[in-house]
Amino acid sequence: MKLKHRHIISISLLLCGLLGFISCNKESFKLSCEEGEEKDNSVFLTFHTDVAGGFSRAGESEEGADEKIRQLLIVIVSKEPGDDAKWVVEHNRLVKGASTGILLTDGYTFKVEAGRQKRIYLIANHGNLKDTGGKPFDFTNQAFLPGESGIPVETYVFKPTYKPSDDGIPMTAVYDIMVPDREDITNDEYELGYPLYVVRAATKFSFNFENRSAQRKISVTDIEIESVITDHMYLMPHVSKNAEGYYWVVDNEENNYKALPLNEGTEVSNVTGKDWIDWMVEEAKKTEIAQYQWLTDYGVPESTTKTVSHEFTPSLEIPAKTGDTPPVVASDAIYLPESKTVKSGADNTLGLQEYKVTIRTTENSGFENTQAIYTSILPRLGSLFRNTHVKVKIVFNDYTLDWQVDVEPYWGIELNPEFGLDELKEKNILEKSQKI
Repeated sequence: MKLKHRHIISISLLLCGLLGFISCNKESFKLSCEEGEEKDNSVFLTFHTDVAGGFSRAGESEEGADEKIRQLLIVIVSKEPGDDAKWVVEHNRLVKGASTGILLTDGYTFKVEAGRQKRIYLIANHGNLKDTGGKPFDFTNQAFLPGESGIPVETYVFKPTYKPSDDGIPMTAVYDIMVPDREDITNDEYELGYPLYVVRAATKFSFNFENRSAQRKISVTDIEIESVITDHMYLMPHVSKNAEGYYWVVDNEENNYKALPLNEGTEVSNVTGKDWIDWMVEEAKKTEIAQYQWLTDYGVPESTTKTVSHEFTPSLEIPAKTGDTPPVVASDAIYLPESKTVKSGADNTLGLQEYKVTIRTTENSGFENTQAIYTSILPRLGSLFRNTHVKVKIVFNDYTLDWQVDVEPYWGIELNPEFGLDELKEKNILEKSQKI
């Protein structure tokens, strides 16, 4: 019995020792966690992305292709506390096979330091981009950190080789946000309540030709667009502010400007993106073309503007009208860098721009072929800022030609051109060459 009692006493002492050890370790673990929590100031930041003006569309058409995100680089840069205001890269992640034109409902989540200002760079379809000398860009951490000459990535100028069906149109954006302190965040999770949009680093021209003449067959041989930049473009947008520190756009009457952000009472941001991108997204939702506004104050790389010529091989053949419905032929889209050719004249304080298009045709009325040249300054094209889509409809009548021009942001809504025709008729700016 004594031996049995000794065993029971030994086991009891052992259990007490273990309980004490566990209790001690629980307390140590708790202290360790608390100390770790003090040191670990991280939270989980979640945000969603979308394409400015993008709408979900099935298929791989030309129009759908220029909404496609084939790869997306996400870089998060954080501003450290202290007087030196040092910036560090927290994440530099490449996302492949991203979706197209729709809100990514699952979002992207990153572990970041709380209570810090963040700069989020979004760069899509950049895999084959090169500078004007043919050298690939550096997208490692150092490219996103401020240096003596600014932030390298924001000075990058690329040489456009737009192939929407292959590479996708380059799209970029940069946002500054503030992540709250950790104690102000529930469950260490902070989700942005708005999507972050990427903006296409390109402008787009679409041409439609309609033949209402029963007298002649039309062959469109080429198109020229004058006073545009053809060979290089800033990768990141360089949007300026006015003297009061606002981004601004010209109203649809082309006689005044409107300060951004659009929401009255909203404090103007000191950052590089959100307010003008929000304006662009709202523009793409408009269903009345006459409401369109112009963003005219932005920077482009130093360049001599040129005339871009797009030759149709073979020619676009538009037969003469034989029934009630006139034949219509559409050209392939033409993608160009953003340009900034300001109208001449001392009264152009709003920075409105002006561009000219020339169409060359071969026409046959049944007797002989004649060559004709039609030239027009495109009306209501006050800016060729990135993400602008210029839709030109050209109507051949028996003895005249009509131009209908519709300038929009990229969007998924198809609207018929509504302005430009009467204005062009009144100004009588159509020029036609003599028959050869």
